[in-house]
Amino acid sequence: MPSDTSELPIAEIAHEVVVVDPGAPVAAGAEIDLGDTFTEPAIRRNFERVEHHEAAHLFRMHDITLFAPHMLLFHGRRPIRETRYLVSDEEFAYAQAARSHSIAQDPGEHFIIGSNRVWRNYFHWLIQAVPAIDWSLRHAIHRRPTLVLWPLQPWHEETLDLLGWREERRLVLEEGHDTYHLPSAEFSDFLGSEAPYRLSRASMMTFRRMAQGVPWSRGTAEAIYVARTDTQNRVAANEAEVIDLMQRQGVQVVVPGTLSVREQIATFRSARLVIGPHGAGMSNIAFCESGSFVYEMLPRHFPNAVFGRLAQAAGLNYWADLFDSHGEGHVHERGWRVDLDLVARRLDALRARMAATPRTESAMGFLRRTQAAHPDDLEAQAAGMPAAARAEAALPAVAMPVVAVPAVTVPVVAVPAVTVPVVAVPAVAAALPETPPPDTLPPEAPAPRRGFLRRLLSRDTADQDR
Repeated sequence: MPSDTSELPIAEIAHEVVVVDPGAPVAAGAEIDLGDTFTEPAIRRNFERVEHHEAAHLFRMHDITLFAPHMLLFHGRRPIRETRYLVSDEEFAYAQAARSHSIAQDPGEHFIIGSNRVWRNYFHWLIQAVPAIDWSLRHAIHRRPTLVLWPLQPWHEETLDLLGWREERRLVLEEGHDTYHLPSAEFSDFLGSEAPYRLSRASMMTFRRMAQGVPWSRGTAEAIYVARTDTQNRVAANEAEVIDLMQRQGVQVVVPGTLSVREQIATFRSARLVIGPHGAGMSNIAFCESGSFVYEMLPRHFPNAVFGRLAQAAGLNYWADLFDSHGEGHVHERGWRVDLDLVARRLDALRARMAATPRTESAMGFLRRTQAAHPDDLEAQAAGMPAAARAEAALPAVAMPVVAVPAVTVPVVAVPAVTVPVVAVPAVAAALPETPPPDTLPPEAPAPRRGFLRRLLSRDTADQDR
């Protein structure tokens, strides 16, 4: 018999499980090229091809308690196993013992858990939280779905704006208020500990929807290097030398943390080659066009395969090398150094491979890419003024003479009325196919948008916490 504080599998407490994606075999196509630096068989196997897209589910439950600091869910005194993500044993024990009096929430609302505890990190927000929010809201059947989120930064909000979910009802968590009682709650596979290592068609559909809201632009580079000059975690000791090598090789250096989400999407979508060390900025390969190339550089002490899996899910050709690390301590603080000669040789090999591989895109994709707006035009549009209007505003005013035009009287001609006989047409009954519910849609087809009518029926601004 399990104790009253033992971990509870989420499937045992869920009263409803929605299948977002049943999973499917991975189509062959994109290649994986692991360098000779992958000398340990176990690590090499972890980066090799995955043969199956994993299923994705939404779990709906009653009578749930949220311990907000760690985003842990409990049913009674028992913690729900799948919601424990990056929570140490000490933190887990604290959460079990320190739950104070719960703040009761409205039983008329259905609370959608929108993130796990690492929502502040760009990778975990984009790859886990955003698909979780998107698919929960696309499948929402409750009259008052409510997102459970901490106060977000502008870049978080921008991702929701691209999907049309920025104005959804929210329960905004507060510092100092640790425990919330949720009469009706929902948690998804996307937020669990295994999600970053899984291939998910549903997640890729979310990323494609985000990209649809971003216009293509000319002037973006086909080869980019994702620099880590905006962080102190896992930065290569010779990062400056790597950047110098990239610039001499004609590769454009980008720092994703200095760009808006829309700019990041546009930059990565246009790139046919993305090069970079392991880090959150590489999450944007999710927006690359299928058939593009990714070259990831990883410290040997941190052989994390998440971007290899993401590349497979996106249909990208993935190349990678491990580089020697040194020192001791936490994985984010240990030093490592990139072998510049090895990188130069790999770049030569990549370019040769790319030259022998035609770019795969549809005719419409080609037109979007080659006839896209210039960045100056996009900047003007973002400022609310078309480029032509901006240019016109910059021109000196020219006084134009006013010419008087005499009025012309047009005679009115009466037209006799014509009586048209009404012919009765027998009614013909036509059976229209019904739209299947979202949980039966094939993953390649977009789920129906249900948000507008639901928001119209349930709009109550007095009690909404945005």
